[in-house]
Amino acid sequence: MKLGRNEHYQGRMLMFHRGTTFYDKEKAFDGYTLWSPLQTMQEGADEDWQYPGHAYLISMDGTIVHEWQLPYPTMYALLLPDGHLLAGLRTTRGDEHRPGVRSNAMGGTQGILYEADWNGIEVFRHEDLAMHHDFRRLPRGRYAYLAWEPLEDDVRRAVRGGQSCSDRSVMWCDVIREIDGSGSIVWEWHAKDHLSMDRHVIGPIYKRHEWSHFNDLSPCANGDYICSSRYLDSVFRISRKTGEIVWQIGAPSFTGTDGAIQFCTSPETLGGPHDAHIIPEGLPGAGHLLCYDNNTYGFHSRAAEFDTESGKLVWESSSFGFQHGRVPFSCFISGARRLPNGNTLICEGGNGRFYEVTPAKEIVWEYWRPEPDASLTPWIVFRCLRYAPDYTPYFNELI
Repeated sequence: MKLGRNEHYQGRMLMFHRGTTFYDKEKAFDGYTLWSPLQTMQEGADEDWQYPGHAYLISMDGTIVHEWQLPYPTMYALLLPDGHLLAGLRTTRGDEHRPGVRSNAMGGTQGILYEADWNGIEVFRHEDLAMHHDFRRLPRGRYAYLAWEPLEDDVRRAVRGGQSCSDRSVMWCDVIREIDGSGSIVWEWHAKDHLSMDRHVIGPIYKRHEWSHFNDLSPCANGDYICSSRYLDSVFRISRKTGEIVWQIGAPSFTGTDGAIQFCTSPETLGGPHDAHIIPEGLPGAGHLLCYDNNTYGFHSRAAEFDTESGKLVWESSSFGFQHGRVPFSCFISGARRLPNGNTLICEGGNGRFYEVTPAKEIVWEYWRPEPDASLTPWIVFRCLRYAPDYTPYFNELI
């Protein structure tokens, strides 16, 4: 068998080179990339250090330059300017009625919001067994995260769409929860109070375990929140002041004026999106919405950028719609982030692949997640993030 330069053959197993596989120093944005392997929970992490988690900071050549060991399996982590690591940790503590585990198993389960300093020393911990998917540290010592709550039976029965054969006795819905430094709740937003039975129909390929299934939580400059909903195939902007949904982008599933469920796709529709956020000031495309469109209906994923005023697509990392041959695809998780030089960093999460593309869609950096041991879920990475060399003073220690 003739193999390429990045392959070798051992017995019956075809092994591929992992780590950084391509790097164009002239065109890529120099910095450090943070990622965590999405770990199995095995029989359940019920206590500290039973199954430790990890977060890795890598240089452009794929070298691990700093790492954190965390007391529980890690969903993902983000780095703060003060050098602290904020992470969502996965625990299976709780009884049979807890959302996210056992008979209520759903993707994105966490349960512990955890902050450690640069040296891995714990500085904050908050346990909420309903916590899932995403979180942020806010000004004035506050934190925000997503949580689940059950719907009332009459509401569950009235929710439309989804796989009819997948009904459970409990359907869950999302809550945005803000807490202070002591863990006390200071503000909440309940999706069930703002979603519409007619407009917010679960996509036909999803189970009826949740109404919305928010994947991310991104604060805007004015305090509003951006959230993407996998089950509703949409991205929402939520007013923190009024609680109303300011706008919605996506949604191939909806109901027409005659009440019938309709289904259509176009470059402006989404399929199970993730990592939705407004591109920050100072970056190319500032004010636009950027997300990873998993395109669960077309089996061809992309990073997608939208003008939020018109809802129109203004850029995508690969062409919308069906294509023959080898195409980027992750049916779940994943993310996309705009870089200061105008490039976009993409996490193809289901395959453990990170790559950076130019506005012209040229790949200028690529990294594949290594597989260090059998306790980790093969390949999967929820999200990766790139930080500039001057992001935190602690990066000076890495030079």
